[in-house]
Amino acid sequence: MIRMSLSTVAIRTPGFSGADLANLMNEAAILAGRRGKERITLKEIDDSIDRIVAGMEGTKMTDGRSKILVAYHETGHAICATLTPGHDPVQKVPLVPRGQARGLTW
Repeated sequence: MIRMSLSTVAIRTPGFSGADLANLMNEAAILAGRRGKERITLKEIDDSIDRIVAGMEGTKMTDGRSKILVAYHETGHAICATLTPGHDPVQKVPLVPRGQARGLTW
């Protein structure tokens, strides 16, 4: 069994209220159930945070040129964040469209 650190979840959820955290865990439980799992894992929590903060997953990009441009763009964000003194560490860089965004840098 993998143990999750609450500090790991807290880093990704600044400003979440108790109700927001309850909603997060409910979303994670729904995802775990849909995936046929008996327990919520960090993967479900992580995916739920993305869904709550950035919105539902949009239509996947099929154009190779668009994918490359979005990847370069998000890589630029990640590099700038990494090189900026005092900036929080980059958590992940998904290239999955959500809401108005075509990619994100957390």
